[in-house]
Amino acid sequence: MFIDTLTAQVFDVIVAINIIVGVLIAGRRFARDLGRPLPDDAPEWARARCKGSTSATSTSRS
Repeated sequence: MFIDTLTAQVFDVIVAINIIVGVLIAGRRFARDLGRPLPDDAPEWARARCKGSTSATSTSRS
């Protein structure tokens, strides 16, 4: 029966595989979210940070 082969080591491997797959999926989703453009209703500080530090500092020094 399947339950007889489910030892502590097999259960630990199943849990470890589940954690690894979850981290891979979350990392892929995070990378895809970083590549998306900002929404139209994003605050101005987020837009300035997304454009880079050179454009934000050049407008404040002018």
